[in-house]
Amino acid sequence: MNPSLYLIDGHAQIYRAFHAVEGLTAPDGSSIGATYGFTRMLLDLIASHHPEGVAMTFDSPGPTFRHQRYAAYKETRKPTPPELISQVPIITDIVKSYGIPCYAVPGFEADDLIGTLTRQAREANWDVVIVSGDKDCGQLLQDGVKLFDAGKNRFTDINSFREVKGLKPAQLVDVMGLWGDTSDNIPGVPGIGEKTGTLLIQKYGSLENLLDHADEVTGKRGEMLRANKEQALLSKELATICTTAPVTLDLESAKNLKPDIPRLHETFTRLGFSSLLRRLPGNAEPVVETVNYQLVDNPQAFASFLADLSRQSVFALDTETTGLDPLQAELVGISFSWQERTAFYLPFRLPPGEPVLSREHLEQLKPVLENPQIGKTGHNLCFDTLVLFRAGIALEGVVFDSMIAAFLVDGNYSEHGLKALARKHYQLEMTPIEALIGSGRNEISMDQVPAAKVANYAAADADVAWRLYHTLPKLLKEREGEKLFTTVELPLSRVLASMQAIGIRLDQEILDRESMETGELLSNLTQEIYALAGHAFNIASPKQLGVVLFSELGLPKIRHTQTGLSTDEAVLAELASTHHSEIANRILEYRMYSKLKNTYLDALPKLINPETGRLHTSFSQTRTATGRLASANPNLQNIPIRSARGRAVRAAFIPKDGWLMLAADYSQVELRVLAHFCQDPTLVQSFADGLDIHRTVAAAVRGVDPESVSREERSAAKAINFGIIYGQGAYGLASGTGMSHHQAQQFIDSYFARFPGIRSWMDQAVAEATRKGYVETLLGWRRRIPELASINHTRQARARREAVNTIIQGTAADLVKTAMVNLWGRLRRLGLASRLLLQIHDELLLECPPGEVEVVKKEVREAM
Repeated sequence: MNPSLYLIDGHAQIYRAFHAVEGLTAPDGSSIGATYGFTRMLLDLIASHHPEGVAMTFDSPGPTFRHQRYAAYKETRKPTPPELISQVPIITDIVKSYGIPCYAVPGFEADDLIGTLTRQAREANWDVVIVSGDKDCGQLLQDGVKLFDAGKNRFTDINSFREVKGLKPAQLVDVMGLWGDTSDNIPGVPGIGEKTGTLLIQKYGSLENLLDHADEVTGKRGEMLRANKEQALLSKELATICTTAPVTLDLESAKNLKPDIPRLHETFTRLGFSSLLRRLPGNAEPVVETVNYQLVDNPQAFASFLADLSRQSVFALDTETTGLDPLQAELVGISFSWQERTAFYLPFRLPPGEPVLSREHLEQLKPVLENPQIGKTGHNLCFDTLVLFRAGIALEGVVFDSMIAAFLVDGNYSEHGLKALARKHYQLEMTPIEALIGSGRNEISMDQVPAAKVANYAAADADVAWRLYHTLPKLLKEREGEKLFTTVELPLSRVLASMQAIGIRLDQEILDRESMETGELLSNLTQEIYALAGHAFNIASPKQLGVVLFSELGLPKIRHTQTGLSTDEAVLAELASTHHSEIANRILEYRMYSKLKNTYLDALPKLINPETGRLHTSFSQTRTATGRLASANPNLQNIPIRSARGRAVRAAFIPKDGWLMLAADYSQVELRVLAHFCQDPTLVQSFADGLDIHRTVAAAVRGVDPESVSREERSAAKAINFGIIYGQGAYGLASGTGMSHHQAQQFIDSYFARFPGIRSWMDQAVAEATRKGYVETLLGWRRRIPELASINHTRQARARREAVNTIIQGTAADLVKTAMVNLWGRLRRLGLASRLLLQIHDELLLECPPGEVEVVKKEVREAM
């Protein structure tokens, strides 16, 4: 059996990777999707197929010999996107770093080099696998030569080619002489496509023989064939891959790859390819370090440790607990570090029989942990703050949080966990928690793990947090995020910890009553839906619902998905409004009330903390691309308040006995932000005059007095006002308002004509974001949106909407966060008992003693 040489069409694979992996960026913000996709393909190929030899070909810049024959060759091809051009040298460097020989010859294309190298390899008794999805390479198939499409993981040989094409491989260029190739601007013969061309070549055997018998072809095709003989022959010539290019195959280099591991390691680290780093052979395995991790589990060791800790100006800390809920979990231990590769672990709960520190030792730590003059750093210190709060310690002096900093450095980076950052910045593969506590049925709690195992695990957390305290500030400075971090995001984490610790009180009687009534409503809706459908079915099943709506009732099929016909909310809304479908209306109601009951009315009481008797949501600063805060366990940001029953959920939030609730809500903050950025005179003046902005917009668009605007017209104006922020088009406006598509488009056109400053700013914002590769809010939150330069129109359109949305929504989030920090500080400085409980987008909710309400109103207004 002959050895196999895998010849990789470099540019074809780069293009495939570029379109397959969009939006991926390196830590410095540069586009690396093609680089990552190509490199992963290369490693997968080698790992799966174990080729005896590998070589790669690339196109050379500049014209080829084909351009000399036909000046318009490839003339219609779009320019290579800049974000792809910038990646080609990086990819070439990676290929060469793996020791893979690369071939590029001026005046020849990669296919020509593949053709020539294939001939030379066969002459040396090597089999060849051509790795390319390019259809042109089919002409090179012969005994011992196959094609491999890496994207489809599919081989093609002579036999399978003949079965699919009905041709011999060599006849492919004869067909292309007739059919041409639009991607390369090869003209072919007008009026003859692939199917007809194939039939003609099957009959006559070759293009030349067909042209000799052109008089036998009747009709228009015969006329075009006879009139374009020379063009057909030229087209065949242009499509034929050269097998005599000036290149020599070096089989020794192809079969004896010598990867430059340090170089690959540096490249993958710089690009943030943590998963590919783990695939490097030999000394590119995750770094194994010599560390000094100490278990402090007796009074003597503790006394020495405490003396050292007290002398530090700043240190990193991390807590270990029995669970993930910081307000219910027990403190198991605390780790500390103030020197790289050195850390200490203090256990307070361990398996029976193992020595632990006492409550008295924890009390001795309290003065240091509560000293605001001693700096503390860590990863997600909001969690540790709450754990220590429950243990009776009010953590003060937080100067850094690596999770928040990492998010500000790269908000698009999906992993901001400590282990991911250790891998990304230090090539450290930290021990997964499952290695200690297991998972599933066999999972135990951390206090059941032996001290030695917990100590190393916990100490590593503090050690890495300490290192990140020195690594991330430099990156923050590079992206100009220091001010946002120090003045807003870091102090906000303290505010959120306070809010989470306080929680909010619920009136369970309201929820129980609403749950029962909503259950009855759902039961009635179910029977109505069954009656409209003509039979019972599973309303919650999209598949069964699709059958009822589209097959049985014959409603219009609005949108297809990968799994079938869509029955999502947008589709149902269009069926209800445009096609007046009663069953669609009822299903929308059913879904709304079902979600309300399952997500809130029934679920919230079960989440009440048994110790505090209150509901404690978890706020996150690092979960949304626009910089908005997120709420989870439970999510209190999305409580529906448009329906009376939805508002009843909000009514169930009550203050402590004898206190009052105070809600402060920005008025149309996102539209005001839009007015600030676009400076449209009419929009700005409307806000300055305190007018009803929706009525004003409707009047301006309709060209009538505000008093003449109908309720429906105001609703339409409101929909488009807010729709602009989310990039809503005519389809979305029509679905939300009941307008026809034509009416909605007219309204949008009139809107932008009346408020030209809005469109001008949006276009300018998108253009600037495209140039920079990111958008920025008023206070400096940056979101990278590389898809703005995508050649995929759908992705680019979505990216344009995201760019505008992020600037407006993100700036609104900046304002709310700043207000929260200011208000919380004001309440503390004034010694008020009133406290901030919840943030719901542009609304703040507080509870106040009656005697403080008036002063708190004043403080809230000033802070916001």
